[in-house]
Amino acid sequence: MMRSSLGWLLAAATSLALLAPVPRAQAQPAGQPTRIAIAMFGPHPTLQQVVEGFKQEIAAQGINAVYDEGNVNFDRSLAPQLLTRLAAANPALMLTVTTPMTQAARQVLASRTFPIVFAPVTDPVSAKLVPSWEHGDALMTGVSNIPDLDATCDFIKVLLPSATRLGIAYNPGDDSDVAFVNRLEKIVGSHGLQLVKVGIDNANDIAPRLQSLQGRADALFVPASSLLQPAAATIASVTNRIKLPVFNSNTTQVVDHQFLAALSVDWSRIGVNAGRMAADIIKGRKPADLPVSLPSRADHEMKISARRLSDLGLTLPDSLKNCDCVVK
Repeated sequence: MMRSSLGWLLAAATSLALLAPVPRAQAQPAGQPTRIAIAMFGPHPTLQQVVEGFKQEIAAQGINAVYDEGNVNFDRSLAPQLLTRLAAANPALMLTVTTPMTQAARQVLASRTFPIVFAPVTDPVSAKLVPSWEHGDALMTGVSNIPDLDATCDFIKVLLPSATRLGIAYNPGDDSDVAFVNRLEKIVGSHGLQLVKVGIDNANDIAPRLQSLQGRADALFVPASSLLQPAAATIASVTNRIKLPVFNSNTTQVVDHQFLAALSVDWSRIGVNAGRMAADIIKGRKPADLPVSLPSRADHEMKISARRLSDLGLTLPDSLKNCDCVVK
């Protein structure tokens, strides 16, 4: 039976301590646009949605901004060079996209005077970026992308009622991936699921590691991993060949019919939340006074691939007939 955690999403789809004072975002000369740096871990449609949502909200907040942007093509070793270059322009604020980029910024730019807003970072406390969920660091705060995991498990069981073994692919070297797995592991039992963990720390190992799930898992969940999301095509190739249903942490690959379904945080809304937080800081609020932003009910979206349903021999449950979430 569906829990209330999934119920509110179905209803929405159907109805269409403080630290001492620190320097604030640096004021720009009168008449000059506010300079904002954006450090991305790599080019990816999901991450680009975050950036676009961020820019849209900055504009909506009445801030005339000019942006310095760059990415390291998912190569951590290049992060110091990019961050140093962006910081040299003396921005009023920097947006760091993903956990690895934010951790690199905290280390490389330790002596900076400008604030950083991160997005998305699954668990910034475990990643040692902020002291608690309730308060940012002196010059850093941001947005988490943790979805409603109870609703996620309910969604999996609604589509796959007989599923008992949920595979989870993750990078054991990524703090956000590990934090996500730890949170999921605490709740799957109450949904009649057992977690089958598959650690992958190298893109070349994705195919053989996922192949090993054949016969050991009834479905696979892919978190918002900096290693795994760029490899969606590889994941789809393996899982579709072995007929393993895949639930993703964003809807892009579902719309493209690579994966079966997603009950995910809307990535553009993550960017909007980060933009609102950045605007508050630019206008004078201290990062330490801003709690980490968590996704709200309105920040989630649901998608199901009709093509993958057919290929897997599945039928849409009656409870989802009117969800307006099936991609033809």
